[in-house]
Amino acid sequence: MINDFLKKYQEELISGKIQLKEDMDLLETKIKEETKFLKLLEDSNDSYFVEFTPRDINAKNKEKAAEIREILKDLNSQMDIKSQQMKFYDGRLVELNALITNTVVINKPSIEKSVVNSNDNNDSKDVDLSLIDRLSDIKKKILLDPYKAQLDLENLISSLKQD
Repeated sequence: MINDFLKKYQEELISGKIQLKEDMDLLETKIKEETKFLKLLEDSNDSYFVEFTPRDINAKNKEKAAEIREILKDLNSQMDIKSQQMKFYDGRLVELNALITNTVVINKPSIEKSVVNSNDNNDSKDVDLSLIDRLSDIKKKILLDPYKAQLDLENLISSLKQD
């Protein structure tokens, strides 16, 4: 019961972490784009004849560059917040993995072992087929959801260690 709760919480954290990673990737691309645009504006502001003209050359570009600097400050602060959240998720997932492995060791399902050991060849074939099915499911998940696939693989390994 506790183990199920911990696993559900772990899955929720993993899905939150995946969403956060996608948000961070989006922020990174925005930061890169804005940085390149700022560099382009600053390069266009560099003029060889600035000292000789009484007018302000490229005043609009300078204003836009100042706006982009503010946007970059905001994006970088958002990235810092998201990286702190990622550290939180990583810490919680490590704690949960430790708790789950401890509760699995303490609460070994003895019923499953006795059922597997009591039946002979037919059950071993069924176990092999179910193992193959679980592994093929994990293989399908690897590209779409690597964190979930890793979690399923760890669960499979821990269940095999118990047997």
